[in-house]
Amino acid sequence: MKLYLVRHAESVSNKANLADSQTDVDLSPEGKEDSVRLAKELREIMPDVYFVSPLKRTRQTLQPFLDTGKDTVVIESELLLERDLGEFTGTPMGSFQEYCRSNNIDLVSTRPSGGESLVDVYDKTKRFLEDIKKSYVDKKILVCGSKNNLMCLQIAIEGKDIADYYSFPAFKTGEMRIFDIA
Repeated sequence: MKLYLVRHAESVSNKANLADSQTDVDLSPEGKEDSVRLAKELREIMPDVYFVSPLKRTRQTLQPFLDTGKDTVVIESELLLERDLGEFTGTPMGSFQEYCRSNNIDLVSTRPSGGESLVDVYDKTKRFLEDIKKSYVDKKILVCGSKNNLMCLQIAIEGKDIADYYSFPAFKTGEMRIFDIA
């Protein structure tokens, strides 16, 4: 299986430097332009199946490609839902990390009040990976999601420890990474 991981294009919250978490926000004007660029790349790749999170910014990222009329299967998966930052949703980017560092709290296993830890997200993405490995052997799969779940998915693909999360380069908006899965 070939797996294409794509972070959604820039959202209005990304542009405002706010942690949108599971808030269902639209793409920014720049994000909409990036999605048109991505559509050209997708026409060259032509994945067999497309997975998105329930958040509209992931589907909006793929929409220019979907509008080309190609026969595509798009599956929405709750397992791809962005990390719930709980009480830190809507705060400036990095607020939760700063809170953890200033209170000497582990960044990976700590759950913000009302939210999820990165370990929680990692567990969801591992389940997602196992599901697609069983169901989509020898297929080209595109997953459009948010930064945290895609990074956790990459860590699971590479068989690394979630404790190393912050040693991985963060996905940039609109970025695609490609993996061959045995």
